Amino acid sequence: MNKGKANNYKFWHSPVALIVLFFVLVLFGYKIIDLIQKERETSHKKELILEQIETLRQRESNLSKDITKLETTEGQEEIIREKYQVAKPNEKMVIIVDEEQKSNNLIEEGENNNGFIEWLKNIFKK
Repeated sequence: MNKGKANNYKFWHSPVALIVLFFVLVLFGYKIIDLIQKERETSHKKELILEQIETLRQRESNLSKDITKLETTEGQEEIIREKYQVAKPNEKMVIIVDEEQKSNNLIEEGENNNGFIEWLKNIFKK
């Protein structure tokens, strides 16, 4: 029996067995590193999905508020006034025009009226 133990002891301490055990250890090490990376990616994706869920919940809350607002006549009137810029009968509406934008529009109109004639003149001048 002592011979069996001695042969077993020699096998585990032989260079071949130690090299095989080393490669098994390295293989397990790579697999553990791969699992850690996958766990990090999964937790990052989980955080992103939780953020999306929270954003969707906020959007749902805002939309439900808008729906309840639209169910009232005041809410419907407000939306119609904003979207179509209308007033009730016997109401007055004030429209404020930006002077800069108005002057830019006038300059563009002047250029458009004389554009073709000026283009023809420029062709014959050259």
